[in-house]
Amino acid sequence: MTTRLYRIFFAFLLAALLMSACSGGGDTTASKEPLRVEFTQWWPDYTMVVAKEKGFFDKYGVNVEPIFYANFPQTLTDLPAHKIDGGLLAIGDALVNSQSASLKVVAVYDDGGYNTVVARPEITSVADLKGKKVGVLIGTSYELFVRYMLEKNGLNPTDVTLVNLDPTALKAELDSGNVDAGYTWDPSLTEGYQIIFQKQDAPGLFPDVIVFREDVVKERPDDIRAFLQAWFEAVEYRQQNPEETRQLVAEYTGLPLDQIFIDDQIHIFNLEDNEAVFQTEASGDSLTLWQAAQINADFQAQAGFMTTMPDFTLFLDSSFLK
Repeated sequence: MTTRLYRIFFAFLLAALLMSACSGGGDTTASKEPLRVEFTQWWPDYTMVVAKEKGFFDKYGVNVEPIFYANFPQTLTDLPAHKIDGGLLAIGDALVNSQSASLKVVAVYDDGGYNTVVARPEITSVADLKGKKVGVLIGTSYELFVRYMLEKNGLNPTDVTLVNLDPTALKAELDSGNVDAGYTWDPSLTEGYQIIFQKQDAPGLFPDVIVFREDVVKERPDDIRAFLQAWFEAVEYRQQNPEETRQLVAEYTGLPLDQIFIDDQIHIFNLEDNEAVFQTEASGDSLTLWQAAQINADFQAQAGFMTTMPDFTLFLDSSFLK
């Protein structure tokens, strides 16, 4: 009887040891549900591919499945629908999306790229816009940029006529005289016209941010922290290896190599940049993330895209940077 009990005991012990070896003795990263995180065709977004393909996510023990979106707006419905866990969004999009899903901004990954207002040659300053027609896509962050420009230079939106205009149509409308100035993201398309305001004049207004749904953050805090550790290592790697980054992205996404551009005009944020931008008080001319979020939220509310303000102490969460 005693021998039989020992045999049963050792059988259970052996089974437990085997189960432990299978679950804890090897790489557990692959056994976890992946963090499904959106990225799109944008030079700063490609940090995602570098982190995946160079093994940085594996290094820090987090299973990540990058999800490439050729159609970015689909992100804004898939995130609250739980089809993805996180994404790379402009601060304005993150704020609007927070109306349908509780989100947390855990990092800033770039300065938002190009924002420029160009004008006819005889208009040499923002003050000269008084009484003029300014083309901008109404109800978007582009309109906020124009309004911010006017306010910063002592003008009200009522001092100009805002004309609803897609940035891609700006040059034709300037050439025809239908508008006197307008917003664009690519000044090279408006060669021969005057740049009167650009992103350097409104630093920090439109940061692009890394967001996750709040439920994901609560359930997987260690994975969020590991994601960011891998992300910032990938930032350093890609900055030293831009051509390799292009190759990796082409292979991963299937995009032609000539559609993947190295863009040195966009500032990609590292860990130190994040520690600075998450401060509650600005140390220079650039807005803090808190200030940028408040300005963008106020505009989105005025435009009717937001009915409630998020609690910024919960919405902006720098705790995973540490």
